[in-house]
Amino acid sequence: MSSPADIFGDEDFLKTLSYLDLTAKQIRAGSRRGERASRRTGSGTLFRDYRSYSRGDDLRYVDWNIYGRLDSLFVKVFEVEESADVLLFVDRSLSMDFGTPTKLDFARRIAAALGYIALSHLDQVTVVPVPGNEIRSFSGKLHAPALFSHLLEQAPEGETDLYGSVRRALGPARRSRLAIVISDLLDPQGWQRAVEYLLHRRHRVFLVHVVSAEEEEPELSGSLRLLDSETGRIREVRVTDQLLEEYREVWSLFCSRAESFARRREIGHARVRSDLPFGPAVLTILRRGGVVR
Repeated sequence: MSSPADIFGDEDFLKTLSYLDLTAKQIRAGSRRGERASRRTGSGTLFRDYRSYSRGDDLRYVDWNIYGRLDSLFVKVFEVEESADVLLFVDRSLSMDFGTPTKLDFARRIAAALGYIALSHLDQVTVVPVPGNEIRSFSGKLHAPALFSHLLEQAPEGETDLYGSVRRALGPARRSRLAIVISDLLDPQGWQRAVEYLLHRRHRVFLVHVVSAEEEEPELSGSLRLLDSETGRIREVRVTDQLLEEYREVWSLFCSRAESFARRREIGHARVRSDLPFGPAVLTILRRGGVVR
């Protein structure tokens, strides 16, 4: 099993995470009991309010003391505490094995942070590797070390196929969940298709776009043979100042289109560089993006 220090580099960081909570706005709660209150009426653990009695209401919830004072029937309304399901789509394709530290290393730590927060509040966390078929779920804070170990086992492999991974993970299930996609978005099939499918299935989506410093500001020059890490294709190029300037324009457009897409679809979005200090960067960006409060 992995300790918090193995993946976070700081045992005390978990204390900070414990005070945060994953928001589950617009999500229908799952069937397990947890720490997030639904607005359903009936029996539960948290008293919320009274309302007038309607024919067919359970007489066990009538407040007879009020009836004695006001000669009117009122029933107690409760909040039922339930848990939310959290889906963590972790891109481990070969393009994520890039940067210092690598984008995959940073993505695993982000997933660990979010997973720990969810488990602390009795949510179920399901990790979906992209690509990959080993989908695993974890419930309860005691399973955090197992979650950390599982994330550390996610080695880089294969090509990005976010849409295929999403289809396999959702299956026929109809319940709404919080789907967090952690990826560099370098998907030849188009990552937008996968997000659209998640939205179509009524999931709330949060997009964590992981980039490296080397992608934002490449320090290249001269004649080079560039290898596509996922397809194995090789391209010979001569890197000039003009070519670097064109690259920066394309890169900026790629990032801005991701932001625009998220804004149009009203989904959470945060772009994070893998070389930033992990703790402050994750907490600040995820708060800004609305994943934690």
